Amino acid sequence: MFGAATSPSAPIPRKVLAAAAHWHVELQCGSADPAALQAWRDASTEHERAWDLLRRMDGQLGAIPAALAMPALQAAQQRRRAAAKILALLVAAGGGIALGREGLQSGPWQALTASLRTAPGQRRHVALADGGGMEMNTDTAADVDYGASHRRIRLHRGEIMITTAPDPRPFLVDTPHGVIRALGTRFGIRCADDGSTVSVFEHAVEVRCAARPDAVRRLEAGQQLRFSATGADSVQATQAHQDSWLRGMLVAADWPLQQLVAELARYRRGRLVCDAGVARRPVTGTYRLDDIDAVLESLCASHGLQVTYFTRYWATVAARST
Repeated sequence: MFGAATSPSAPIPRKVLAAAAHWHVELQCGSADPAALQAWRDASTEHERAWDLLRRMDGQLGAIPAALAMPALQAAQQRRRAAAKILALLVAAGGGIALGREGLQSGPWQALTASLRTAPGQRRHVALADGGGMEMNTDTAADVDYGASHRRIRLHRGEIMITTAPDPRPFLVDTPHGVIRALGTRFGIRCADDGSTVSVFEHAVEVRCAARPDAVRRLEAGQQLRFSATGADSVQATQAHQDSWLRGMLVAADWPLQQLVAELARYRRGRLVCDAGVARRPVTGTYRLDDIDAVLESLCASHGLQVTYFTRYWATVAARST
């Protein structure tokens, strides 16, 4: 039985498209349970729409390189790479973007083809040509463009920390939602589907939303701002331990369990969600980011929870069965 009705023209959520991509790869590899796949499709209209979209794209999959068409994938790493590339196609198509010239210029494709990328759970240091540095967090895609008159970072998705170096050229960071200009600073940017957040740790930055380039917001050290293409929220104080990921740590202070699980999911391949029945449980702790499954095991032991694995890459945190 399908869940609540969804408009046929509404964008399909990225998480649903990711699940469809995963199912498609597993089915091609012969490792999917057909009954489980059918149960997933029957669970909601969004699931069925995502699966139908994927089936309608078969011809486009056949027209792209063999690495994306997946004739025979065996290794788990190859399957994950294929699923990521299928997801990029689905996000573009599910968002109403044609897979022609415009599709190749869309956010998903730019992220897929970015020169600098990290996988889920990976961090990376990039030395910039001017003597500055960029730290890349999990599942991040970016490009660096240094020219005679500018220094520019294009952040397509994920999270980075920038330390600028003295240089007469302006230092800019572009996200799909706007532009950040550094004013001799150390600052972090996190780019999600629905907006970007900039946090300033030293000196200051200026922020311009994509649709309002004349409206400039200035942020000083200790401040952060979340903005979309059309506007910005009010300025907030930078959250404590905002940069703990640089040390491979995640610090939660009285967070709802749902928030903690969502953060942990960024560092783990596949789909990790929190059951609604335990979503609001408060959690406080410091967690290492190099072994999320070990974190989940410890979290379950100390909070009366359990992790149910639908597949190896699809897990739900819920109350422990009695």
